[in-house]
Amino acid sequence: MRKNGLQVLLPYMRSYRRALLIGTLYALIGAGASAFSPTWLGWAVDALTSGARPATLAIYALGLVVLASTLALFRYLLRMLTGNIAAGITYRMSQDLFHRLLLFDRETRQQYGTGDLLSRSTSDFIYIWRFYSAGFQMFMHAFFLLVIGCGLMAMTSPMLAIMVVTMLLASIALQVLLGRFLERSFVQVQQEIAKLSAFAQEHLNAARMLTAYVQEAAVGEAFRKQNQSYVRQNLKFVLQSGAISPLPSLVV
Repeated sequence: MRKNGLQVLLPYMRSYRRALLIGTLYALIGAGASAFSPTWLGWAVDALTSGARPATLAIYALGLVVLASTLALFRYLLRMLTGNIAAGITYRMSQDLFHRLLLFDRETRQQYGTGDLLSRSTSDFIYIWRFYSAGFQMFMHAFFLLVIGCGLMAMTSPMLAIMVVTMLLASIALQVLLGRFLERSFVQVQQEIAKLSAFAQEHLNAARMLTAYVQEAAVGEAFRKQNQSYVRQNLKFVLQSGAISPLPSLVV
């Protein structure tokens, strides 16, 4: 039975549960400092308009510096931690992939081709790295920022907090829906890379024979057409990804 992405990735996360919990704590502290900064600044403005003493304003200024420093420190710690997690998991997965490749019989290797297998594994590991590093970091920070920020916002205006949550949930639902189209486009890009790698591997191995039979021009034209097909699919993927990426900022 074919497994989805998370079912494949979850077993590799078990040995990093402690690190993930620590990362969650870092994200909570950083998001709390980020969400509380506007509230603290609002209190400072209220104190300024009410004629507060310079010592009181200095305390508010120091508080803003402490909050900004806390955010920077824990975002840095979270980035370093998730980078270590991503490096460890991708290393273990690459080892498992290598051992699995050794078990392939000759027919299977000929069916997929060395270039196909290498290109797919390389592109997949890039996105696995991003998932565990930037993906986990940004998701946890945004999640806690949303929860804490909406809680503080609800203290001032419950209706405004409800509107913000509704808009964000609508944005998430739309991104999940559009993500399916983006996934199909990414699969097509992988297929084109595989074809291009297999084409290059096959014809580079036969370079002398092609030269002997004066087929360089024909092979070059075939490679150009194959490369153009890859460029079209990759451009389609980039355009779709670029159209989806601004949605969260647009909602905000």
